[in-house]
Amino acid sequence: MGLYLKSKKLDLEGGKDLYVVLNKIDAEKIGLQDGDTAFLGYRDTEMYVKIILTDEKVREGEIGLYEELVDERFAPVNRKVFLDIPKPTKSLEAIRKKMEGGKLTEDELVTIMEDIGSRKLRETEVAFFVGTFFNPGFSEDEIYWMTKGMTQSGKQLDFKDIKGNGDMVVDKHSIGGTVGKGVTPILISILAANDLVCPNTSTRAITSAAGTSDILEVVMPVSIKEKQVYEVVKKTGACLIWGGSLYLAPADDEIINVERSLRIQEFQKVLVSIVAKKLAMGVTHVLIDLPYGKNTKIERPDDLDFLSKEFKELFAKVGIKCFTIKRQIKGPEGNGVGPALEIREAIKILEQREDRSKSLEDTVVDMATILLEECGKAKKGQGEKLARETLTSGKALDKFWEIAIAQGQKAPIKSEDIKIGNLTSEIVAHKSGKIMSINTRGMVDIARALGTPKIKEAGIYFDKNIGDVVERGDVIATLYSVTESRLNLGKEVANVEENWDIV
Repeated sequence: MGLYLKSKKLDLEGGKDLYVVLNKIDAEKIGLQDGDTAFLGYRDTEMYVKIILTDEKVREGEIGLYEELVDERFAPVNRKVFLDIPKPTKSLEAIRKKMEGGKLTEDELVTIMEDIGSRKLRETEVAFFVGTFFNPGFSEDEIYWMTKGMTQSGKQLDFKDIKGNGDMVVDKHSIGGTVGKGVTPILISILAANDLVCPNTSTRAITSAAGTSDILEVVMPVSIKEKQVYEVVKKTGACLIWGGSLYLAPADDEIINVERSLRIQEFQKVLVSIVAKKLAMGVTHVLIDLPYGKNTKIERPDDLDFLSKEFKELFAKVGIKCFTIKRQIKGPEGNGVGPALEIREAIKILEQREDRSKSLEDTVVDMATILLEECGKAKKGQGEKLARETLTSGKALDKFWEIAIAQGQKAPIKSEDIKIGNLTSEIVAHKSGKIMSINTRGMVDIARALGTPKIKEAGIYFDKNIGDVVERGDVIATLYSVTESRLNLGKEVANVEENWDIV
């Protein structure tokens, strides 16, 4: 027996959880306890919410809605909404079946994705499902069905016929595992400056020191809503936003929350996640970055061909043309690690400053070359020239700030004006020689100890990078933080002999 209750918006935030406040008298009528999950419905809007009981905040016959329900999930205010105990879900039976080694059907996987996306399943139940990626794993059919279900669990956007692009919508995504996220802001700016439509969504850090959204947030709003996203893309041809603000493939966001707490990722899940998000964004052409090397997600180059094939096949099944780029990683991408330091390095390249990272610039140009040529903006063999001209002419810089201002940034910021931590500590070379490699995972541990990604100003600046010759005692890196305790923790983690290979 459910209840119809009058909704009202409360001046309260629940973060990633969806909360409602219910009067204890109404809760007793349908048998709900504090902390229970309940079904909330209004016309076509259906979601699962967590109950907070009260004697005072709402009266009998009312239900209080946290801000996220109204602003992000579009729950109605001052309307009669329906609240009830959730019906048993078949998802748990399907998850149990998978844990026992069974193969799931398309209907079962779509149901699981729907229930995860609507938060009908608790975090612990989602964690059990995440575990099945590791054992027993999924077949090709299951991966395809899961991708479709994940896409259908939320909104799907359409950017065709914007700025005369016909049906071509372009994007790039990396499987991650590298230190430094400066590639995407520069690449999207180059592509959009050449009239390609590039609605880019990115994630926050899961296993890295900072995600692309974390670094972008230093200089522009990234959590914008669907209406503004369309306005930004129509005006500038691109956007640089956090995908979690759009209710795109929400099942993926819930799974990511579990992965973040466990600090784990599995490649089949990465495959599904990337393809589902690009499908939900209406992308037609995508470049997948496959970095490999010691202490990255892919350590063996032999795995690259298999992974490239998997991406191309799954993207083809959903109607997206996929290109891949394989590249070896020996250390950080650029000279900075941490949100502020990384975006500062990206902007240095857009500004074409003399002290910019040439290696990071070359990486971006390689990617831009592929997409400019494959998407018809440059003839074969001419993509690199066009990409570099777009940088040197300042067109890419102008486009970057055009996008940022359209998303809500007040004015451009020079790279040297980006605030970084005021407390520093120098790391010096333990011996003379040439820096052959820098431990990617070690840099993540140091940066996390310093407070990234939450503390934007924290991180590591590499005074010397791969290939540089150093003398014993030379400063090879500088740690930045905003508190003494964080700085000391970073220093404790920064084992020079273990993390810097000097020969």
